[in-house]
This record gives sequence, C-alpha cells and structure tokens, in this order.
Amino acid sequence: MKTFVLCRHAKSDWPYGVADIERPLKERGIKDANFLGNLLSEQSFKPDLVVSSPANRAHSTAKIIAGKLGYKEGKINIEKSIYFEGTEGLIQTIHSLPEASKTVMLFGHNPTMEDAVRTFLGSEAAFEMPTCGMACFESNVYYWKDIDSRNLILRWYLIPRFNRQNPFG
Repeated sequence: MKTFVLCRHAKSDWPYGVADIERPLKERGIKDANFLGNLLSEQSFKPDLVVSSPANRAHSTAKIIAGKLGYKEGKINIEKSIYFEGTEGLIQTIHSLPEASKTVMLFGHNPTMEDAVRTFLGSEAAFEMPTCGMACFESNVYYWKDIDSRNLILRWYLIPRFNRQNPFG
C-alpha cells in the first residue's frame, strides 16, 4: 500500500522586497503547523519520507510538522519541481518516489495542491486547500508510478480551522 499526504504550506508573510521563494511564515502559520503536527503525532502518524518545495514557506512548514512527527529535519528532500512545475511536476515527483517509502508527505503550494487533489479525485469540482491544509490519499498499488485517480482513496482531509473548533456549532 502507498500513502501520500499533499500539504499546502502554512500562512506566509509578504514582506516588501523579499523574493517569492524566500517568503517566511507568519506567526499564525507557525501556530497552525505546530497544531497539525501535534494532531498527527497524537495519531502516531509517521512518514517514511518528507519532500518539500524549495520555497522557504513550504520548507519551514515541513520542518515544523516533520519535527513533531519525529522526522529528522536534515532528511527532508527538496524537490524543485514542486515549486517550479505545478501539478505536472508534483505528479511526476509522486511517480518517481522511492519504492521503499510507503508513506510520504509532500509540501507545496496552491494552485498546485488544489489542482492535484482534484486530479486525484477525478473531479473538476471546486476544492479548497487553505494554508496548512492536508489531503491524505491511499492506494493498493505496488509502485508509485502506478498512482492515478482510478486507484486512490481520499482517507482524510485536515485544515487548521476545522480542527481547532467545532465546525458544526
């Protein structure tokens, strides 16, 4: 079984004169990443591999969440295609993951994450992936290259605001 989690970076800042790739997280982003990292840790979620866009905001989110899960910061793989090549680059990254990795977290950006979720769901319907949102997919395939919308199940979807408060009341 292969499991992957698509994670959009946490809330970031837009400081004047800072290049997009260097944008830092806002205080709220740090808080959200810590919250969801703790939530996953309480569920004993353990990735075999963590992959991040090279953008500061995505890598910072990955470091916070991976740290809460006991994953070593120095082992986070940086994949340029997640930042520079959109949905196609993200899907190619998934298809080329090492077979020894069974559970992988990928940290990136919108619109790529929203588009990838729609692609994997086989839907054109609107799908919102807010900052620090996560969508977990599972498949019974043996090889990452075989992942596509026909063999995936959406296992869970987390966003900070739904998990900090009761969404029904």
